[in-house]
Amino acid sequence: MAADPKTDELFALLENGQLRSANFPKQDFMTLRNADNENVLIVAARTGQTDIVREFISDFDLEDTDADGWTALLDAAYMGHEEIVKILLEAGAAVDYPDMLGWSPLMWAVYRNHYACAQLLIQFKAHVNIIDEEDSLTPLIVAAGRGYIAFVELLIGAGAEVNACDKFGSTALIWAARRGYKPIIELLLDAGAELDAVGMYGSTALMMATRGNFIGVVKLILSREPNINTVDQNGLSPLAIAAREGYVEIASMLIQLGAYVNAVDRFGNSILAGAVRSGNVEIVKMLLEKHADVNARDSENRTALHLAIDKSFMDIAVALLERKPNLEIRNKDGDTPLLRAVKNRHVGFCQLLVNSGAKVSATDNAGDNVLHIALRAKSRKITQCLLLNPSDSRLLYRPNKLGHTPYSIDQENPQPIIPLIYGPLDAEVQVDAMLGYDIYSNVLADIVCEPNLTLPLTIGLYAKWGSGKSVLLDKMKNSMRSFSRSWLDSVQLSWSWSLIFSVAFLIAMFTLISITAVTFLQNFYYVIVVGTCGLILFILWLLLYGLIYYGNSVKGWNKSVNVARSIAKFLAHMRLLSNVALQHSVSVRDKDLLSCPVSFLFADYHRLSSVGGEQALAKIVATLFEAAENHFGSLPVRLFCALKVSFARGNKPKTRRTCGVPVTVMVLLLLFSISTALILLSLWLYDGMDLQSSYLFGSVLFFIAAAVLTLYPLYLLFVYGFVNMPKRRINIAAQKINKLRFEGFMQKLQHEVNLLANMIRSLDFFTNSQTRLIVVVDGLDNCEQERMVQTLDALELLFCTHADRPFVVTIAVDPHIIISAVNHSMHSALAGTGLTGHDYLKNIINMPFYLHNSAIRQLQTNLHNKRESLADWKERFKRQETFHGSYVSLREGFEGKSSRKVTVVGTRGLSRSLIADDYFSNMNPRSMKRIVNALTLTGRLMRAFEIEFSWVSLGYWVSLIEQWPSRMCWLIDRALDIPQDSYPLAQLYNHLKQQIPTKDPLIDLDRNPDNFESFLEQASMTGPEQLTVGHVRRFVPCTSNLDPYLRKLIRECRIGTAQPVKSFVNRSSNPSGLILSGPAWHLFKDKNTWRGIEVPLVEMKLSDIIDLVKKLDIPSERISVIAEKMNTSNLTGLVLSACDLSEVQETLKLNLGDWTLLKLLIETLRTWKPMTLMDSVETPLISPALAISTPSSMQELKDRLDIQAEMEGDHKWILESFSGMDVAEVDDVLPASSVPSVHFDDGVASERDSTESVCGSYENLLDSESILQTR
Repeated sequence: MAADPKTDELFALLENGQLRSANFPKQDFMTLRNADNENVLIVAARTGQTDIVREFISDFDLEDTDADGWTALLDAAYMGHEEIVKILLEAGAAVDYPDMLGWSPLMWAVYRNHYACAQLLIQFKAHVNIIDEEDSLTPLIVAAGRGYIAFVELLIGAGAEVNACDKFGSTALIWAARRGYKPIIELLLDAGAELDAVGMYGSTALMMATRGNFIGVVKLILSREPNINTVDQNGLSPLAIAAREGYVEIASMLIQLGAYVNAVDRFGNSILAGAVRSGNVEIVKMLLEKHADVNARDSENRTALHLAIDKSFMDIAVALLERKPNLEIRNKDGDTPLLRAVKNRHVGFCQLLVNSGAKVSATDNAGDNVLHIALRAKSRKITQCLLLNPSDSRLLYRPNKLGHTPYSIDQENPQPIIPLIYGPLDAEVQVDAMLGYDIYSNVLADIVCEPNLTLPLTIGLYAKWGSGKSVLLDKMKNSMRSFSRSWLDSVQLSWSWSLIFSVAFLIAMFTLISITAVTFLQNFYYVIVVGTCGLILFILWLLLYGLIYYGNSVKGWNKSVNVARSIAKFLAHMRLLSNVALQHSVSVRDKDLLSCPVSFLFADYHRLSSVGGEQALAKIVATLFEAAENHFGSLPVRLFCALKVSFARGNKPKTRRTCGVPVTVMVLLLLFSISTALILLSLWLYDGMDLQSSYLFGSVLFFIAAAVLTLYPLYLLFVYGFVNMPKRRINIAAQKINKLRFEGFMQKLQHEVNLLANMIRSLDFFTNSQTRLIVVVDGLDNCEQERMVQTLDALELLFCTHADRPFVVTIAVDPHIIISAVNHSMHSALAGTGLTGHDYLKNIINMPFYLHNSAIRQLQTNLHNKRESLADWKERFKRQETFHGSYVSLREGFEGKSSRKVTVVGTRGLSRSLIADDYFSNMNPRSMKRIVNALTLTGRLMRAFEIEFSWVSLGYWVSLIEQWPSRMCWLIDRALDIPQDSYPLAQLYNHLKQQIPTKDPLIDLDRNPDNFESFLEQASMTGPEQLTVGHVRRFVPCTSNLDPYLRKLIRECRIGTAQPVKSFVNRSSNPSGLILSGPAWHLFKDKNTWRGIEVPLVEMKLSDIIDLVKKLDIPSERISVIAEKMNTSNLTGLVLSACDLSEVQETLKLNLGDWTLLKLLIETLRTWKPMTLMDSVETPLISPALAISTPSSMQELKDRLDIQAEMEGDHKWILESFSGMDVAEVDDVLPASSVPSVHFDDGVASERDSTESVCGSYENLLDSESILQTR
């Protein structure tokens, strides 16, 4: 309602009490109203202006209301203006006139705590039980809910109904109990309020008092003996509420009065479960004393013990366990209390439950027992607690639903827990790792997996009988499998039109057969239906093919990828089958082999000691055929065995022919015949099956032609695919060994091996892969002597005679047992030839591999030291990429690029160089192949152990060991006693050769003895590749063709003839420079200071001289003065090497002692010469009489490697072959520390020289402790 400005101003003055009755306008002001539709009387009553109300009350309607339905009496009662209320009531205002919500003046007076107004309204007969329209509240409920005691007394005295309730059923008693108004509750109870009345949510006054923890109210209500077991709409009784909230006193009172302790709410939760959730152990104990059900379960099937474990309430769990609960109850996840404790990783609960008898064997819904969970969480304490009972150890090997056992889970951890509890259960694995079998197997697998490896290859694993070399065979087999790649690994499903046309033809043939069948009904409708079905089938297949191709190639859906991979493998097998049936393969060129995947097929060998030699050979060949069938598929292998073996010339395969007709043409004729026969048969059936019809004769004629074309292939497939299989032929021949005798049996076996080799060659061409057949022979040294030789001859004849055969024969034997057997069995044949069993074995084995026992304990110590000194490694390797990756720098200077043009050659290039050499031109190619193979194997072993070496020096070394093993063993045995690493082997041999017996069976093993000394001198020529004692220490542990047993025999022979080593060193010239003796040796406290001098005095800078002077035994205050004088006089290395020392003394003006020390230092530095390359190998300084080794600088290393190209000798082949490899490797390398070798004892079984470091690569483990300390 709009009002003019004057009216607004009038009401504003009235609101502020600034308007008096005399000031009212003369016009009719009774009609004036403000914005809220209030008249002057209502505003005056609301603002408490008694004089205006009294003066103008007669001029207004007392029942007039404002916009909200409020009268003047309602405003006066709401605001508490007692006098105005009285005036209005006396003037006849309606005492119970309500507002829009049904609230009377009395209710507002009670609500606003205006006692006088309420009393006045009651005097004028206000209705005390009036009920509002929205919530059904009464004045008494309002007074009780707001805690107004006086109002409650007043209303009760006025006859208010004490049991009146609101719309939710809550009485005044419930409202008072909700807030804990004890006096009001007492008044209501005395007035006869109903004690067990149920209000909102089904709550009683006792529940409300309990929920609010009003202890006094609860006592008061309980004194009136209420029903203490009533429940609300959630099923909670007063005790359940008190237990859940943790109200101990209330719960105690309720329990003492006999409240039900096993009541369950509508969610299935028991009172005990609620008490556990509250975490109050006192309530739990009280409930348990009243025999609460300790095994009661909630809606999730959890017991009170489950809840206590989940909440980590140890005291409650102990109280529950005292009542002997069922410890095997499972919740909805299948967890028992023990399983919950383990999943929560609570050791205390686990111990408590195990001691209480919980079953360790319980499993959850996933099949996991407690050991699965504990070991997956890597908790040693829990696992140890669970395995207190030894009988529970069986659970370590019990699988879950996924097939995982606790033991397998633990073994997948980097640090297994079970060995810490039961001891080293994996002792065998640790021993294998300690013996170096992992390194050996990986290196052998790496060599055998090389794509351009020359085959066949015969590897001899030589070790002492009973040394466990059989374990290495299994590890080598596993390593080869990890290195190999199947021909099916790279196949992918592609969009192929040839496949679409092939499937279309197959569906067309199937449709044609179906049409032929339905034409018998002579109804063309069925023909149309069958044809349409065939077309729909092809369209559906095409859509499916497109969907799989799209999901695999474009989207990468997992299911599409898996299905596409399976289809691609099937198509690859079908393509291989068609190629075998229709084409002759050609030989694969060497350059094509580089990218072909290499895979291995293993013969299921038997130990020859338990099975006869003939039977073992037959088993080897038969299992190779089985392995080929598993690898390529049974049909291609058996079909190839049934067809004629022929290899086409040139680079393209040739089509197979039968009677001069290409097989492809015959297949097309067969398909044409079948199709024509079916069409003619359909026409004959549709025409009424007239026997004289030409369609019938034509159909029969074409069926006969198809049968003729199919007969021969079916015969071949049946005979050679199911009857006369290679495995069957081999087994029959082995059973008839007594009739065939050994020679006849070998002839048949040779035929099958030839067939196998040709088959592998052809199938490799069709699959664009390389397949190598691995034959492992073990236990040969357990057979009779005649059988040993016979088996070796058979292996050589079957697998190693012909070139380019895909065989790798590995023979694990004790070579000396074999040699003894050969000497005994072939004594008459070898008599007068000068040949021995040693030569016979060398003729068969072209890759010897002696398993050495070398320095295992020291290697383990060095490994431990390296791991502890990881910070030193990080300090040395500043560049992050070098520390984590390769040791070779990727940055090359211009000089490095221009100065290194040597081509790196491999073993093939080396073998060609050997043939061209004058000395080796008359050598047996087998011997050259042994040298090259031994060199390759030794080099890879040293690389695996991170031992620095030069290919040139290693080439000399391997050649010497191969040609003259006995003399080299004499040299090795003596060299290991010499502490000076730079001592040349040629000089050592000059002093030693008089002690070597000339007539000895061991010396006879050396061939061409006259050439040994000249070749050794060539290898020991002064230069960076000079063979020295240091090389012996480094090369011996990894030399694959060095026989440790031969070394042992020669050591025993040398015991009586040994001479003091010191005499050799003292009589020889010192090739490395100055021998420090006398006072110069004691100049520095740290004797290692001499090792840091890398340049002569003439090249030293002033700072280098001052650094050395500061290390002299001179007080620090005088040292600073001397350094300042030297700096002022510019006494550089060039000045000190040329000037007169008297002038230096006069310039510095030092006292006698200081000058004597400085003079001795200058005189020593003038004669000091840095060490050569081989003297860079660091060794402990034994005594002042020995030369001090210093590492040469990188620039000297490069210069000396460049000088190597100018060396001349009779064996230039090996220098040219390997100098390029050395140069390529030292280009911009990091300053690598020299690696001394380990003096080892052959009596100690040690077949591993390194292990994998924490940095990811194989660290060099041949560093001595002193070297690690000096770093």
